[in-house]
Amino acid sequence: MHFLVYFIFSVLLISIQTTFLPAFPRFFAQYDLLIPFVAYLTLFRSSIGMLPVILISGCMMDLLSGGPFGIYTSTYILILICFRNATIYFHFKKTILFQIVIIFSVLMENLISGIVISLHDFSLEFSLYAAGILVTQFIWVFISSPLIYFMFDLIFNGIDKLITGGLREKT
Repeated sequence: MHFLVYFIFSVLLISIQTTFLPAFPRFFAQYDLLIPFVAYLTLFRSSIGMLPVILISGCMMDLLSGGPFGIYTSTYILILICFRNATIYFHFKKTILFQIVIIFSVLMENLISGIVISLHDFSLEFSLYAAGILVTQFIWVFISSPLIYFMFDLIFNGIDKLITGGLREKT
């Protein structure tokens, strides 16, 4: 049942990202809404139904983005691999840990994109436009990550109460 909830939520986020956010390219600067979702699933939810949703979401984003295939899927899998046990090793407040993971995840996604683009063009060039996009994405991370964490926590804990009758999946 959790798989279905995660999948519906990821399709909703993909729909928002591919229809609404491109209408304001300078304001949102290609901020990937699935990074906070994948980070939340990785950090605070159990692995039941999580890996298939991350793989399907990554493939859907790769297909809908029009970019080189595999960037989003590899980014989401790398987030899962790198931060799966972060709550065991780092004892920060949950919102702070969530924000730190999103910052590193946005940086990883931009590095993977830069590597793929530079391998495609056989050149490595620094772009002020790309740096501006990265700065805008970091601003969005600092502004939105606490709000997104509380929204995800409220939604998924409410769904857990509906599904399991009050038993939480994992914290």
